[in-house]
Amino acid sequence: MESPALAYFPLAQIAEQWYIACMSKQKNQATSSETVQETRTRIIAAAYKVLAEKGYEATTLREISKAADAAPGLVHYYFGGKDQLLVEVLKAVSERYTRTPEQLMQSTDTQDMLPMVLQQPIDQIIEEPEWYRLRHELFALGLHNTLMAPKVRELLAEGRESIAMSIENTLGATTVEPTILATMLLAFFDGLALQKIMDPELDISMFATVLANILRSFEQH
Repeated sequence: MESPALAYFPLAQIAEQWYIACMSKQKNQATSSETVQETRTRIIAAAYKVLAEKGYEATTLREISKAADAAPGLVHYYFGGKDQLLVEVLKAVSERYTRTPEQLMQSTDTQDMLPMVLQQPIDQIIEEPEWYRLRHELFALGLHNTLMAPKVRELLAEGRESIAMSIENTLGATTVEPTILATMLLAFFDGLALQKIMDPELDISMFATVLANILRSFEQH
């Protein structure tokens, strides 16, 4: 005889409630031994490693879960899917590199600061090209996915804001708005990274000095 519960709930609702219960149980298990933020951080770090090795298209959430030593449902529960997780990975790495200019400003003479600040993204292109590969994959997603486009715009806006702040802190007042200079620099670094990825033999070691000389021409005297 059919159970009253089964008779009352459509199969889809039963499946949905089961899924929610499983996700809640997995989340409770995670938070019982560590904070939610620690779990998210571990997943993001694992995602960066797997995405860098395999690329966006070839990576699955199951592989990321395994690398993070997390229940498969937790990745989807916290991030919603691979697209959003890629955004969070790039944000996390961007924040890490944003802290570097701030540290330089505290420990370096102002006169020498500009070339060093500009050298940092160039070093990143050389030493961590996978970050830029993922960044360009995110750009491609934004061009074809209307749901991802706002996330890409947000990431670019944060990049411009960070660069503009570095310009203000190193050059002071400029004859051109710092945001305009930041937009140009962001386009330069992304374009330079693409060229370096496609042509690994390309020598980009002197660009920080060239950029510093160009930016100094915008100083207000």
